Amino acid sequence: MNHQKQPERTENTLDGIGRRQQILQKLEEYGEVSVHALAEEFLVSPMTIRRDLHFFARQGILETHYGGAHLCKDRSTIPDFPTRSEKLMLYKQAIGKAAAGFIKEGDSIFLDSGTTAIQIIKYFPDVHATLITNSLAAIQQLSTSKKVKLIVAPGTYREQIGGSLDISTVEFFRRYRADKSFIGTLYCSTSMGMTTSEEMDAALKRTLCMQSRQSFLMADHTKFTDGGLVKFTEFTDFDYILTNKELDPELQERVRALNANLVLC
Repeated sequence: MNHQKQPERTENTLDGIGRRQQILQKLEEYGEVSVHALAEEFLVSPMTIRRDLHFFARQGILETHYGGAHLCKDRSTIPDFPTRSEKLMLYKQAIGKAAAGFIKEGDSIFLDSGTTAIQIIKYFPDVHATLITNSLAAIQQLSTSKKVKLIVAPGTYREQIGGSLDISTVEFFRRYRADKSFIGTLYCSTSMGMTTSEEMDAALKRTLCMQSRQSFLMADHTKFTDGGLVKFTEFTDFDYILTNKELDPELQERVRALNANLVLC
């Protein structure tokens, strides 16, 4: 009986094309996906997700394995994939550049390990600052800086997020207070707020936001949709919402109607 109701839930949440676009986005960002997690997130059956994954497998985009799928190693064979990925990266870089402009001499900064948030490192200003982060990429790129003091969060390395994440990571950040935090999100919507895929990641992002004097959300326009399993903040919990100019004008107005400070990059 439950299986008969499942297709109705699919129609009420996200159509097949939209769902597949979001699955592709997750593959581009994380490199792999889980059937169980996607089924819970999109409110569809595992069989529906497997059909979506087989659709991409037939195009040579991914390889399926027990419980999920991962991107093919030879991405050059994926039709149109590099072009879309490059466009997304340009959006993220524009957001990172704008975010870096808010960093001032002497700032203490929280930085999470999201792919949008770490773009700030490429444009990090020539100032003295303290960076507290769980991002492996940020640590590697700023390890030789003479002006940036790095404080590295402990925890188990998680390849999917590109940094450390477990209970010790969250507890570590709770001991600090920063001037500014730069945080990414899996999804953000005017109805649900900011969401991510698991409770531990949500707890970390919530901590970074609440333990900083100013908080910045960094999210490209593709993130502005319903989704995710765990909510971690509202729009109004952030001092600035940084996104790219391609965000739909109607969504821009809805975000501003929440009294959120929207910055188009």
